Amino acid sequence: MPERRTVALVTLGCARNEVDSEELAGRLEADGWQLVEDAEDADVAVVNTCGFVEAAKKDSVDALLEANDLKSHGRTQAVVAVGCMAERYGKELAEALPEADGVLGFDDYTDISDRLQTILNGGIHASHTPRDRRKLLPISPAERQDSAASVALPGHGPVDLPDGLAPASGPRAPLRRRLDGSPVASVKLASGCDRRCSFCAIPSFRGSFISRRPSDVLNETRWLAEQGVKEIMLVSENNTSYGKDLGDIRLLESLLPELAEVDGLERVRVSYLQPAEMRPGLIDVLTSTPKVAPYFDLSFQHSAPDVLRSMRRFGDTDRFLELLDTIRSKAPRPVCAPTSSSASPASPRPTSPSWSAS
Repeated sequence: MPERRTVALVTLGCARNEVDSEELAGRLEADGWQLVEDAEDADVAVVNTCGFVEAAKKDSVDALLEANDLKSHGRTQAVVAVGCMAERYGKELAEALPEADGVLGFDDYTDISDRLQTILNGGIHASHTPRDRRKLLPISPAERQDSAASVALPGHGPVDLPDGLAPASGPRAPLRRRLDGSPVASVKLASGCDRRCSFCAIPSFRGSFISRRPSDVLNETRWLAEQGVKEIMLVSENNTSYGKDLGDIRLLESLLPELAEVDGLERVRVSYLQPAEMRPGLIDVLTSTPKVAPYFDLSFQHSAPDVLRSMRRFGDTDRFLELLDTIRSKAPRPVCAPTSSSASPASPRPTSPSWSAS
């Protein structure tokens, strides 16, 4: 009997990448690959890269080089880059880093098994050619859901489940394979972003904002609870925009209580909240719903109005302080976790090649 093909997934970056890696793991396992924890035990090492800030890009390159070193003394035969850095730079990354045997974009995820097999067999799959993914969906949010099936949206749950993996009707388990036994798991609420912050390239390679349907989020949460997960973290580039393309900008307020009622789940937490989009109703739900943590992951990049305008952000010091006062009045002991970016309009631009660490 032939030995099973083995693959290891190395994940860098944010929780959204972790969700994407578990989707890739589900696809690969469904097609007969054996998942292993250590890259040195794998025929193919797949590095899910991060491409946002310089330090993350350097970590991604280092991980690819370390995996390549395994070829000389381990089982590893091929190293493949996926994720945001691969999507953002594609051929440029492949040319500058020949140690990577393949550089795959999001459009390759549905055929990830075939792509890895081709590379493992010594074949060459053309490196990903970057494009502005904002142009793949209609400008109007109301028209995006009808076009979503034709666009690769990692972590959204595929419409192309392999035969035999799911029932023909009724609830379908997500094409996702957990890569650890943690009682905490992330659930993707949406993808992309419609903001045009001057320091951020994420919309160009993650695309325009598009929500997952509430039924898909609930179904995946129930599946995770059956796997022993006790807490879920809702993730996306901007959770406060959830539902705007589904006709209800307040959809998160109604979804959270439903998630909290999932059997076996003990806590629901929401990440990445845009201060300029915070609504009184959302604050009320986050501070009063049993099992929903009064946790506010607020993206404060700055508070000076002139700097914010230069960053194409909204708000000012007084408005932000009023928001915090409102949260504290609703929940005397909330958990506020302000996030910020290390980039700014005045940050030096990286030298050529554009993806390399400065």
